[in-house]
Amino acid sequence: MVRMREDRRILCTLSLLLAAVFFMGTDQATAQQVQLEGAIIAAPRISPQDAFRQVSSGQAILVCAYEDETKCNTMMLQGAISLKEFESGLPNLKKDQPIIFYCA
Repeated sequence: MVRMREDRRILCTLSLLLAAVFFMGTDQATAQQVQLEGAIIAAPRISPQDAFRQVSSGQAILVCAYEDETKCNTMMLQGAISLKEFESGLPNLKKDQPIIFYCA
């Protein structure tokens, strides 16, 4: 169980890094410092309007970043998937797939 939890933590961290790397190249976003397990990366922010536009048009995946399914279900936005769903679909994602993570 501990190993499984550690694997999920690593997978989540890698997912967040992937999203940060993708959005680093966008002109519209501004960089924000995000701390992950002792490592600081630049993670740009996008407006809710831009996120909605990208998700509605199918350009991006919107992921509720809470590990706790109950909390995720209470914070779920239209068009979003849970972190668990995202993790299970990772092998099928295209490398250039835009991913937007959110939490309240």
